[in-house]
Amino acid sequence: MKSRAFALVLVVALAACGQRSEQDLLAAAQKRLEQKDTAGAAIELKNLLQQNPDSVKGRQWLGRALLEGGDLAGAEIELRRAQELGAPRDELIPLLAETLLNSGQSHKLIAEFGDQSLADPQAMSRLQQQLALAYLAQGNLPEAKVAAARALQLTPEAEGAVITGARTKLAASLPDEALAALDELLARNPKAAKALLLKAEVLLARGKPDAAEPVLTQVLAVEPGSYDARSLLVRMAFGRQQLDVATRLVDAMPPALAKKPQGRFLQAQLALAKGDAAKARELALPLLKLMPHYLPLLRLAAGAHQQLGELPDAENLLNQAIKLAPEDLALRRQFAGLQLQRRAPAKTLETLRPLLDSGKADAETLLLAGKAQLMQGNFEGADQAFGAAAKLRPDDPKTSAALALTAIARDGAAGGGATRAKADAALNQLRDIAAKDVDGSGYDLMLINALARRGDLSAALAAVDRLAPKMKGSPVPDGLRGRIQLARKDVAAAQAAFDAALKADAGYLPAVLGLVAIDTQAGRNEAAIKRLEGFIASQEHSPQARLALAELLLQTQAPPERVTEVLAAAVRAEPTEPGLRLALIDQKLRLGDTAGAAQAAQEASAALPQNPDLLERLARTQLASGDKGQAGKTYTQLTALSPSRATGWLGLAQLRVVEQDYAGAEREVRRALEAEPASVAAQRLLIQLAARQGRVDEALAALRERQKKHPQEAYALIAEADIEAGRQHFDAAIAALRKATLLRQPHDAAPRLFALLLAAKKRDEALAFETQWQAAHPQDGAFAVAAADVTLARGDLDGALTRYEALLKRSPDAIVFINNVAWLRSKAGKPGARELAERGLKLNPEDGALRDTYATVLANDKDFSKAISVQRQLVGDQPDQPMYRLNLAQILLQSGDKAAAKTELDDLAKLGPKFPQQKQVEALLKTL
Repeated sequence: MKSRAFALVLVVALAACGQRSEQDLLAAAQKRLEQKDTAGAAIELKNLLQQNPDSVKGRQWLGRALLEGGDLAGAEIELRRAQELGAPRDELIPLLAETLLNSGQSHKLIAEFGDQSLADPQAMSRLQQQLALAYLAQGNLPEAKVAAARALQLTPEAEGAVITGARTKLAASLPDEALAALDELLARNPKAAKALLLKAEVLLARGKPDAAEPVLTQVLAVEPGSYDARSLLVRMAFGRQQLDVATRLVDAMPPALAKKPQGRFLQAQLALAKGDAAKARELALPLLKLMPHYLPLLRLAAGAHQQLGELPDAENLLNQAIKLAPEDLALRRQFAGLQLQRRAPAKTLETLRPLLDSGKADAETLLLAGKAQLMQGNFEGADQAFGAAAKLRPDDPKTSAALALTAIARDGAAGGGATRAKADAALNQLRDIAAKDVDGSGYDLMLINALARRGDLSAALAAVDRLAPKMKGSPVPDGLRGRIQLARKDVAAAQAAFDAALKADAGYLPAVLGLVAIDTQAGRNEAAIKRLEGFIASQEHSPQARLALAELLLQTQAPPERVTEVLAAAVRAEPTEPGLRLALIDQKLRLGDTAGAAQAAQEASAALPQNPDLLERLARTQLASGDKGQAGKTYTQLTALSPSRATGWLGLAQLRVVEQDYAGAEREVRRALEAEPASVAAQRLLIQLAARQGRVDEALAALRERQKKHPQEAYALIAEADIEAGRQHFDAAIAALRKATLLRQPHDAAPRLFALLLAAKKRDEALAFETQWQAAHPQDGAFAVAAADVTLARGDLDGALTRYEALLKRSPDAIVFINNVAWLRSKAGKPGARELAERGLKLNPEDGALRDTYATVLANDKDFSKAISVQRQLVGDQPDQPMYRLNLAQILLQSGDKAAAKTELDDLAKLGPKFPQQKQVEALLKTL
């Protein structure tokens, strides 16, 4: 006992001896800060704060270390804590002001400290310098001048005050005065790095990059770790298309800078410039946690997401950026371009409105506005915008091409007549523009797209031939040639083109997907799957290929577990790819695995908290799990995260529908339309709510109005058919669905029409339509499956068997078809059911539905012992599936074991309303 006590005292004594005092830790931190070792200083200060969390100096100095290290969010947190603990204002406020300014929070800086006074002139001067820069960031030049003058008045010789004054003169379009002030300062201190840096900026503003470059190089000689100087040199290299120079500048960063957020930002910029958007995003996402208000970072991350096709993420980031800098014209154009890419022309025009209304819109802005007008079908508005752009740039082929595309689109909407001649002339104009553009490929691609959409595939191929010499070594021309040949149904030529594209670039996914399409059309599903798997194995990053593989497995009726595992492995391999996470969640929801979907959604939302689509899936899984309260909170959070999207409001509307509060749902839908006026989902839900509340005439009127505005949209016709069928107006419903099947994208109008014809007792018409549709659309497997399902649901077992057997012939390893054919053969007393079910179980021994069918087949073959054994094992493996227990009871009755059957039926009866088949249970119990 004494030895244990002595040991404990010894340990405490040793710990006390090893613990450094607060003064020692502060001194060590100060030394590291002087050596520019901000990371080491932060470690010393965190050790101090473990001993004394309320150390004012510890908090303040940690804030300074984090600020100098680039962790702006962390710096603000620590400086705020120091403020709460009573840190001296003269020391703290300049640091806090600098943190707010550097993190892009100029509004906050002005609001909090704009009218503050400090006792120490040096501290007050520093604060006024930060305020001047904040005012400049807000475009408020008069207040910036006042603050800069105050700083100079307080400390006329201070380097920071002189530089701030010079920057204000530069903003006031007085570059000569700015240079004079800087040269006077540099005469006193030739190595004043910040003065040299601003001098370079002034020279750049005066259009003298060759004079600015050696000045910036001089800054790096004085301070190799200067982020601003290196950043400007990198931007100049980008502007000159000198990626090799930019790469050398980034690679030559001192290790201390490379590890800082600013250094990683430069690496992300370089990655994006090189076309590696995935790497740029990977570098940028962690930085957003450190610098969530840094405008260049928001723009860069948005650009990376945009290039990767992750448009909701990009929109969310640019939306934040616009709030920080509403006057930034380039930012508005970037945001408008993204909105146009998301097919939101009304929002595009709204974003551009301040520029258009100013009367000073440049050609790029007018081109965006014209494209938005064109997307809305407003050809006159498009002509006006493109025409205005052409006046500003009469020799720019972009504007001429845009006008030509308007004429072609007008012809596509009108369908011939007088517009066809104009479209032909426009195509010839586009040909001329493409021919003159010797070095570029953009206009050739426009021409190829226009010809292909017009159906002139021979001319499109000729245009590809003209494009190929301009893109030597690129897989794109052969990839396009393959797609066009596939549309012409020349499979051999398409295959040769895709193979050629892959010789040029083995990582060119469109060519791989083209070959996959050829494989599947020929019924070579396994070959297609192996082709994609091989491609994925050969690529470091392949999210789109992984998604394509999952979709292919779904299309070919692969076991659901295989699809799930492919997606789960994809998420493990590429955890920052939101598309993969969304697909995994959707797959689990499709399988009814609500708990698994909820877990996947929670993990996804934690990994990518700023992704609105993942947040929407989280809310959806919460609703599916019955947690309406949490789902409501998440949908509300979504409206705050993405206020310009309808999704959050629509989720709240669905919650109201679940609660049968249709009036409340309608209010939420109207909010959704305020946020996103062009939201098709919101418009549709509004119509559905009108119909559900008995306002059928209003709903039909809205649908017919939508049909006029969107003649190629199937939804309005399908919804009209649903309403008419609900009123037993079968002829009107059939007529609407027939119109929908004639559209370019009929969606599920065809299977709906087949089902409705059968329901209306028009069997001959239904069969005739089925034959006609399958002849015209031989690759429409979804229709064939739906026709078989409908036939089975209507009790036509022979018809269902015929259809499922045809499907099984096309996909011999599809478990769902094996299951249905085996069950129907057994039901009809036809041979082959048992052998087929056993073959299916070799392919997937764990498939519950097939095991259930196999037991039924065995019972129908009078092999009761084995049937009961198989079914009891299934019930044991999946006790939460009462339908399997019901089938066990039926097999036991069939075998004559009434006592055992009663035991199973009594267990089912105890489930009450939780088991919907209680009437069947009661009927079976009465037979005992």
